[in-house]
Amino acid sequence: MKDIFHSTGFKALIIAVFALLGLTLTTAGAGGASVSDAIGFLSTPMERISTLITNNAAATAQDAAQSKEELAAENARLKKQVDELNRKLIRYYTYQQENAQLRKFLELKNENQDFKPVSAAVIARDPANLFYQFTIDQGSDAAISVYDPVVTESGVAGWVSSVSANYARVTTILSPDTKISAADKVNREGGVVSCDIRFADQGIVKLGLLSEKTAVKKGDIVVTNGLGGVYPRDLAVGTVRAVKNDPYDVSLYAEVTPFVDVKNVRDVMVITSFQGQGETLDDGASASSPQTAASAASSSGAGGK
Repeated sequence: MKDIFHSTGFKALIIAVFALLGLTLTTAGAGGASVSDAIGFLSTPMERISTLITNNAAATAQDAAQSKEELAAENARLKKQVDELNRKLIRYYTYQQENAQLRKFLELKNENQDFKPVSAAVIARDPANLFYQFTIDQGSDAAISVYDPVVTESGVAGWVSSVSANYARVTTILSPDTKISAADKVNREGGVVSCDIRFADQGIVKLGLLSEKTAVKKGDIVVTNGLGGVYPRDLAVGTVRAVKNDPYDVSLYAEVTPFVDVKNVRDVMVITSFQGQGETLDDGASASSPQTAASAASSSGAGGK
């Protein structure tokens, strides 16, 4: 016990107690001002810090509100710019497509001064149609009529089967409704290009009504011969890939791979007028339908659409 009173820690505690007592008596005699001053001295910096934090928070909130409005205005301005750029891009692609179409068909037009062509783009396809019928973006307002031939720079694609003011439907070369009076360009032997579901599945057509002694052979090019008044002369149809016996009669036929892939074609040209259009071999009368033209051409050993 005696050792505790003589320890350094105990002595320090006594000194601290007397110092605190002296401070209390001094401040009591001064009316407590020193305590207030001491408290004020300690609290003032804290108040300043609190005020500064509060002011900064308010300024930050105001800046955030202004920034939000500025960001909204900037987003609106940028969206307007994007919309305008999209419109310009659409116009650019439209002009690009039109120019590409014109370049493709210019040579054909130069070689056939009697043609009155109308460029058109494929805008829809009928998924239920087994023969790849498609719709183009031009119609009667562009002078397109039913039975007008439809071609590309590669050759025959089909014919206009129905028309409205601003669009038209095209029956393709793979349809059984299509019959084209044609000839082998190498030896000029004539026949009728037609198709059925079996050939359409393979993406080919046939050149029928060939004689038993036909000179048509693999690799020959088949073109339209102009009979029937539906297609102009010398439009490319396709290439012979084989010559076979017709199982239904004594004639032969040639399997022909079309030059135009009607399943994927995107741009076409409709020939609205050409020399000899609507003329039949018999009497020059107007060919009122594909069947009429086909009958006229078949009677002369060839066919029409």
